[in-house]
Amino acid sequence: MPILFLICSLQICCHRFFELPCEFATTDFVIGEIKQPEQSEQVKKFVDANRLKVTGFSYAELIEINLICQNNDNNASFADCSVWYYAKKINGRLLTGDAKLRRAAEKDNVKVSGVLYVFDNLVAYGIISEKTAAAKLEKLFNVNNRLPRGEIEKRIKKWQKTV
Repeated sequence: MPILFLICSLQICCHRFFELPCEFATTDFVIGEIKQPEQSEQVKKFVDANRLKVTGFSYAELIEINLICQNNDNNASFADCSVWYYAKKINGRLLTGDAKLRRAAEKDNVKVSGVLYVFDNLVAYGIISEKTAAAKLEKLFNVNNRLPRGEIEKRIKKWQKTV
């Protein structure tokens, strides 16, 4: 059974990511947050190719999502709460880089992963080489130093050794 990734932030959209042997989904609320036309076009290609499923909700589900937002002090947006809700509903894995959202969703027994999980899988499935992963992860950390330094350094060291 493939893993269903529920994507909270579509900033990680790249064609290599969608080569993973998994099912990918997000919500119409996350799609609605996309403001850059080029990112919107890129996401549309994955939707049109049936690599990214976009789900909507019934009125009753919208009430449930609203309750999640109201009952948590993590300041999660409605879009974030929508993927949190959907991940819990279908027992999927929520991909997010938001630490507060991660903690709140994990507390609610939702499987949550971030960018390191994605890199690990891209390497494990041979979609990108260890050398490429190390270089891209190093570049990513230089742009976003809120990522877990120790875990990143371990991977970079490991992946550079095997090259």
